[in-house]
Amino acid sequence: MSKPLMNALEPSTEADAQHDVAVAAAVELAMEFYGCDAVTAAAKRAFEARDLNRESHYRFWLHIFKSLKSNPNLVNEICQPG
Repeated sequence: MSKPLMNALEPSTEADAQHDVAVAAAVELAMEFYGCDAVTAAAKRAFEARDLNRESHYRFWLHIFKSLKSNPNLVNEICQPG
C-alpha cells in the first residue's frame, strides 16, 4: 500500500482555490469596468444568469456580488471624488 503524499492538494481543494482566484480577478475587473456600480452590476449579472438557467454563471456572479458587498472599502476606494 502506498503512502499518501503529504503536500498533495485534494482535487476539490485545488478546484476551490482556482475558483477563489477567478472570483478575486473578476472582482478587480468588475471594479475597473463598472466603477462605483460594480456591486449593482454583479447583482444584475447574477439575476440574468439565473433567468437563463445558467447555474454556474449565477453562482460565479453571486460570489462576486458577495465579495464586493463584504468588502465595501474596495468599492469606496474607487468611488472617492478627486
